[in-house]
Order: sequence, then C-alpha cells, then structure tokens
Amino acid sequence: MKCGFFYAAVVFTSLFLIFSGCAGAPEKAEEVAAPADDVWALLGKGDGSAKDYFLGKVDVHAKDELGRTPLHYAAETMDANLAAFFISLGAEVNERDNEGQTPLGISAEKKDAAVARLLAGAGADIHLPAQNGETPAQTAIASPDISFLRAILTASSAESTDGDGRTILHMASFAGNVDAVREILAVDGSTDKRDNAGKNALDLALSRPDSRNHMASAELLILSDGVSDSDIYPYFAPAVRSANYNIRRADGMTAMHFAAGLGHEGLISFLVEKKADVNIKNNSGAAPLHEAARSGNISIMRMLLDQGADVNAQDAKGNSALHIGIPVNAHEEAVALFLQRGANPNLRDEHGESPLHILITLNRSPRIVEALLDGGADANIRNIDGKTPLYLAVENNRVSLIPLLTARGADIFAADNEGLSSFDRAMLGREPALNALINAVTVLQSDSAGNTMLHAAVKNRGEPALIGRILDQKALVNARNKEGDTALHLTVRLNQRENGELLISRGADIFAPNSAGESPLYLAFSSAGNPRYWLINPQTVRAKDGLGNSVLHYLAQWKLDAHIPFVIESGVSTETVNATGETPLFAAVKFDGTSTIRTLLDAKANLNARDSLGNSALHAAVRWNAANSAAVLLDAGIDINAHSLSGKTPLHDSVRLGISDLETLLIEKGAGLEVRDSEGNTPFMEAVMAGYVRSIDRLAEHGADPMTRNIRGDTPLHIAVAGERSDLVNPLLHMGVSIHARNTRSRTPFQLALHISSRMVSVLLTKDRINNPDDFGNSALHIALQEKVPANILRVIIDQGCRLTAVDSNGRTPLRCAIDAGMWENAKLLADSGSDPFSTAADGKTPAEIALAAGENGLNALFSGKAINARDSSGNTILHYAAARRGNTTSIALLMTLGAHKDIRNIAAESPYDIAVRWNIPDNASLLE
Repeated sequence: MKCGFFYAAVVFTSLFLIFSGCAGAPEKAEEVAAPADDVWALLGKGDGSAKDYFLGKVDVHAKDELGRTPLHYAAETMDANLAAFFISLGAEVNERDNEGQTPLGISAEKKDAAVARLLAGAGADIHLPAQNGETPAQTAIASPDISFLRAILTASSAESTDGDGRTILHMASFAGNVDAVREILAVDGSTDKRDNAGKNALDLALSRPDSRNHMASAELLILSDGVSDSDIYPYFAPAVRSANYNIRRADGMTAMHFAAGLGHEGLISFLVEKKADVNIKNNSGAAPLHEAARSGNISIMRMLLDQGADVNAQDAKGNSALHIGIPVNAHEEAVALFLQRGANPNLRDEHGESPLHILITLNRSPRIVEALLDGGADANIRNIDGKTPLYLAVENNRVSLIPLLTARGADIFAADNEGLSSFDRAMLGREPALNALINAVTVLQSDSAGNTMLHAAVKNRGEPALIGRILDQKALVNARNKEGDTALHLTVRLNQRENGELLISRGADIFAPNSAGESPLYLAFSSAGNPRYWLINPQTVRAKDGLGNSVLHYLAQWKLDAHIPFVIESGVSTETVNATGETPLFAAVKFDGTSTIRTLLDAKANLNARDSLGNSALHAAVRWNAANSAAVLLDAGIDINAHSLSGKTPLHDSVRLGISDLETLLIEKGAGLEVRDSEGNTPFMEAVMAGYVRSIDRLAEHGADPMTRNIRGDTPLHIAVAGERSDLVNPLLHMGVSIHARNTRSRTPFQLALHISSRMVSVLLTKDRINNPDDFGNSALHIALQEKVPANILRVIIDQGCRLTAVDSNGRTPLRCAIDAGMWENAKLLADSGSDPFSTAADGKTPAEIALAAGENGLNALFSGKAINARDSSGNTILHYAAARRGNTTSIALLMTLGAHKDIRNIAAESPYDIAVRWNIPDNASLLE
C-alpha cells in the first residue's frame, strides 16, 4: 500500500515538473503517431507501462487512426488507475473518436462504474450519446443495477440537461425508475426544474398513471415538495402528504374512485400496496367498482376484483355493478367477468328490477342477455309492477331478444299487476313481437336427439300438406339432428318420394353429408337393389354443391359405374364442370377409378378436357399420383405433351412433385424431354429447380439437354447456383455445363456464385476450369474484380490455383485491374500472393507505375508486403522508379518505411541513388544517399 502511494506521489511530482512551465491547460496536440508502434497496442492490452510514453514522449491528447485518445483506451480496458492518470495529465473527458464515442460512452456500454465515476467527477457530459445512440444518463436509468447511476451522479451532472432540457431526474421520472429517483433526489432535491416542453419531473411521473412505478416515483417527488398541474395531483398529493390513502374529497371521492373511473391501473396498484380500501364508498354509496363499471374499463374491474372488491356491493339506490349501464363495447365482457367472480344476477334495485330488466330496457345485444341468462338470471323475475323481462321485451319491441328469452323458459303467459301477460301485450301490438313469439316456440325447437318438427313429421309419415305448413313457418329445410341427418336423409331412407320431392323443391340439399359422411344422394344410389331414382329430376340434374360438383362428379368419385348411364341419360352432361373447371372424368382420375374412367369414355366423355388452369386429366393423374388412371388415359390416346396454362406438361409436374414412377412411365411412353413451359423451362430444368438429383440423372440418361436455356437465358447451372445447391452443381459440371454461360442479363453462373458464397465459388472452380477464361478473355480473378468481390472471395480463387499472370484482352493482369479500379485491399492481396507489379499491359503501363502515380494508397497496396523489393526485367525495384522523375521524396520516404532496400542495383549496376543522380534530382538523391 505504501509503495503504491509513493509511486503515485512520484508520478504526480514528475507531472508537475513537466507541465509547471505551461500556462493554463495544454492545447490539443495534432493527431500524431506514437514514437513506437506498440504504444497503442500496449494501451489496448491495458499494459501499465504505456504510461511511460506520456511522460514527455506522447501527448495525452494524441489519437490513433480511429480517433481514440489514451483516455478512450483506459475506458475500453476498464482501467481506473490509467484513467485517473490521463485525467491528471489534462485529458479531455468529452473527446469523441471517429465514431462519435466518448470515454464515458464506453464506460456506459460496459457498465463500468469505477472509470465512469472518475470521468463524471472530471466533468464528463452524461448526456452525450454513446456509439449505440444511448447517453450515459439513459444507460444509468435503464440499468437495474443502481451502481452505475451512483457513479455518474454528481451535483453538476444532476443539474445538467439534455437537448430536450431534461435533467437526469426528468429522465428517471419519465422512465418510472423509483430507485433512480430516490438516488437523484438525495444528490439534488430540486423538483421544480422544467424541460423545453414546460414539464417538471412530477408532471412526467404523473403522465403515466398506468404504471405503478411511475406513481411510486411521483410519491417521492411529492414528498420532496413537488407540485403538478396534472388532474391526478389534487387526489393523489393529499393522500401522499397525509399518508392516508383513503382520504376523501368533499363529494366523498377518494383517489381510488378517481383511478377506477379513469382507468389508471398503475395508480390503483400503488394504492392497493398502500392498503387503500377497494370497497370504500362515496356520498352516493358507489364503490370504486361502480366507477370502473361506468367507465367500461375491464382491466380495472378485474384488478379491483382481484384485490377483494365486493362484486355484489350496492349503492344507495340498490344498484350493483351488474345494474350499471356499462358502455356497449365492454358490456358483454364485463357481465362475463362479474358472473365469473360470483355476481348475483337476481339482485333487485329500489324499483325491484334485476340486471336482466336493465339489459332489456337498454336494448343490449342478445349475446349480453344470453351471458346473463347463462349466469343464472331468472327469466321470469318480476319488478314492483309485476313485469318480467319478456314483458319488457315485448312492450319495448325488443324483437331480437324475444326468441332468446323464450328459449330460456320465459313464460309468455306470466301476467303483470294489471293482469296482462307478455302474449296479451304482443297481441295488442301485433307484429313484429307476435311473430317473434310464435316462431321461437314452434318450428325452431328440437328434441333431445336434435330432431326438429320437420324431422318428426317425416318420421311419422306426415302428409305433404303438413310438411308444407311447417316449411311455410320458415323451418330450416336443411336442419340436422345429432346424427347429422336432414329431413331429406329420412325421406330417402324411408323412400317417401312425395315428401322428398317437396323438400327438394323447397331447397333441401342432396349433397349435405351427415356425421357418417352420407349425403341423400349417396343413400339414394347405394341402396342395394332399390336405388331412389326419383331423386334425379330436372332440379337435381342442374344441382351443384358448394364446390360446383354435379351428381355425375359424385358418382364418378364413388365409382358407382352402374348408375352413371342413367344419370347421363337424365340430362347430366359428361362435360359439366365444377368451380375449378374439372369434368367428372377428373373426379374418376383423382380417385384412381380405372373402370369409371372407361365408363365415362364409353359415354363419349372428352378425353382431352381441360380444367380452368389448362390441366388435362393426365395432369390430374400426376397431381393425385394415380398411376393406374394415368396408364388408362395413355392407352386411350390422351395427349402426353399437353400444356397447361403455365405451359407445364404432365412430365413437368411429375418431375416437380418427385413422383418417380409416373416420371418413368411418361418418359417410357415418349413424353417430350425438351418441351418448355411458359418460362421456357424443360423438365430437366424443373428437376434442377426441384433439387431432385435422380430425376436429373434419369432425364440426362434419356437424352435431355443439360445446356438448355429458359426465356431468361438461364442454364440449369444458373438455377443450381442461385439456389445454392452444390449437390446439383457437381453433376451438372460433369455433364459439361459452362460456368461462363451468359443469360439475357449477361450474367454467368460464376458471377452469381461470387455474390452467394465462397463455398459455391470453390465448387465451380474445379481444376479443369480454374484457368479457363470467359468469352472476353477474362480469368476467374478478372471476373471477381469486375464484380467487386470482397478480399475473402478473391483469396478463395487464388487458393484454388488461378494464375496470377493471366491477362485479359487488354493485356492487363488481375493486379493491374485491381489498381485501375482503386481496389486497394484486393490489390494488396494479389501483390502479396506473388502477382508481378511490373507486368506491362497493352497501354505500356505496369501496376507499379500506376501505384506510384496514385501515391500513398497505391504504394501501400502493392508494396507494403512481399513485393517491396521485387524487380522488373532490368533488375529495377520500385525504389529505382521512385528515384527517377516518376517519384518524389514523399513516395521514396514511404517506400523506405515499407522496407525498400536502397542498396539494390539493377542489371546496369545502378542503385536508386545512381538513378536519382543521373536524372539530376538532388532531393531524391539526398534521401537515397
């Protein structure tokens, strides 16, 4: 410990002696390089010996190439001692690097309280954003660990403001960070400072009454003498200051009433924590739950109930929460909530009315009434006038509610105090209430088995006239019982022809399935030995189901071949189509009914019919993998190369769907291998797009062209590369597909690969292709440079063995192309890989000459590595060139820094110095002497 203090004293004394002659704070030095390359490296590693450089050798304000000062490095390495050292030397605590990052911003990102405390103490701005856009103050407020906030909190920083005029107290209050507010108030208890919008910290805290933490923050601010214009303040502040959270105003309203009425969840949570009474009543006897119900705020109602609010509490007029006229949009959910929490739906108010009476009067929706009935509401309860809810519904013409009430047992004959029943009242008013009463108790009722009056009439062999009267009362002709049977199912089973024909004429559905999947149509034709041919009449001949399927579609699906001729003779066309344009032949194919296909073809069904997408029956056979049907269709002479609207043939589809059996069958039957769809794709290309190697091989074995192109000029290799399918690329390459084939956009597979992945580039550049140029004489490296690929891709090509000496049609090597394009990183990679910097192109220029003319960037790119002492054919190095008129002292100095040897001689035994003398350039010669 003593040694440490002694060392600190020595350092401080040395610094004092060094800087005692300086007037005021030291000016920022120019950005200079360290005297040794390792000073920044030492700082980066947190090596304490780096301090020695700043005791006279390096200015504390020096910056590295990223604009970082030594203090940035201290923050980055979380070295408090080093940070203190640089601060003691006068380091600028708010200096930004090239990315706009400050030392405190770095400490904020790292949650480094130790360094942050030093920086804040030295006046670092807590509101300057860090590299991630967040200020240290924001980081401190957002952090669950209060230690960082404490570190940056000083009297000065607490008073400082951001661009919106907000202090850190504003920010903590806005965020609802209770601990932060407490810490800040301990440092600076001022609560009256306002931001640019005129808001103080308490205003911001009270602006979020939905948050418990904001209310807790507001409590701390109020206790610190904070005031606010918020409408919450008159209710909340007295409660806080008196520590009585049940304190009432003149009207008996408490903060809890206020919060419940306006939906302030956070305030309620806070009040509950303070043991505020959730059942406290105001002067009218209303509890907070009444206020929440009036506002229609479901979440507040639920919160109060969770905290013990009495769901059956009644106000001075006997109203419970269920009696309240809750807003329409929330009424249904509120009723369900209250009932779930044990509300009594049969409580009466001072007029004897139950919540059900209130709902009828307010004309609420059937769903809300149904919810109350489901909760146990008495449908026959009377008010003090003796009126039931049904009576009120009739009296007020609530027609939509009448069927619901009668279905729940409401007595239409229950009389009021004057002796009038609901039915009597309906008779006085006539329609529409009367019709509603009659319909509700007659044709729409069902027994325990789900049978309606219509079912019962058919079962008991009722006359057609009776069936007609029931139907005239708007009975549901397709109503199902629990087994899913309609009345028409029953007439078919019982073979009641007249009743069945009547039901059909009134809209009975012959296609409606029961729970066993049986439709009346199926029952009619599946009855052994006794088909119900009467079901087929002029109306059902035209009938179709929801998907447009006719009677003949279904018979084909069910393979009821024996009845197909009768149905066709009755007028159902073999060419009738469903919603997707499919004829009955398609249905037979879909279910692989070979005999049904033959039956339909014998009946002159069109073998080459198409659906709405242009698909033939053979397309359908492929789509449904109906191999037997496909064979029958082919034997019948169907067009094997028929195109759909998308241009696809059955072979295209079989390849795309991976149905190898049908693919093989179609190939063996002579399907065209080079037919094209609307995009110009052949089945071979379809196989590539689908990624099926076996299909690719199979089609190739049968003569498919692997070099074919679609309308965009893409070859199969374009598609495989674009899909990153290296497993497809290899077989295609073995088939001789060119990696330099150009499509209509003049793009090759190799160019695509350059922008996809290095792995795909490696796959394409096989040994037999690596040095093959494209049609313009460009090697793989030339192309990569033209595509401006990153260095890692270029490295892959070099590692694959591409010749660095390859030249394009202008005699330029890849290195020359990189230099011409100013691609310095790629140029360096090529130079370091052994590319000749003195290779002369058709224009007589070399990469070295161009680099020399380009200055520092060019020279660093070519000669910062292995090529620094490379020689041309005359033995000249780049330093020889720089010594002559092509160079200057700047380039010579740079080259020597990069390691150029000035004593190398060319074949004429001339050194760079000799060249400079011969060219009479004394400045160059003096550097090279």
